[in-house]
Amino acid sequence: MSDVVFTKLSGDCGDPVPACTTLTIRNFETLDFELATPVGDFPLPECNADNAILVKAEGNTLGINLGWTITEETCNISSEATPSTKTPSEQIKYLINCFQPQSIQDAYSISVDGITKNGTIRKMTFAKNASAPNLYNGRIEFIVGDVVAGEA
Repeated sequence: MSDVVFTKLSGDCGDPVPACTTLTIRNFETLDFELATPVGDFPLPECNADNAILVKAEGNTLGINLGWTITEETCNISSEATPSTKTPSEQIKYLINCFQPQSIQDAYSISVDGITKNGTIRKMTFAKNASAPNLYNGRIEFIVGDVVAGEA
């Protein structure tokens, strides 16, 4: 199984996580690439479906969704030396308190199976099930694109 690697590319100078920090997920369960290509349809009256007019007026979007079980690791999942990110609790605390995007300037990349895309983290979810109280499931939604920050 391949590793999924997130790399922080840029951010605000006050961020707790500096640029070039990597986060490695070694045991992913699901990895979805979702390409949306919006097309408007305009059916013509008294015509069959083959004559509908299709209009592409918007750009495409690509989302990459990663799901994994957060487990005890033998080494840190982050390239940052501190804090420790070996236990499930440490990993979740790090993701929520440090690795999350905190500024519009925070840009990331995701790499898996030779595919690398730039963008930012749209959403992180962590869930614990009563039937397995020692396990957490994590999910990251990544949106591909250029992170643009305007300046006043």
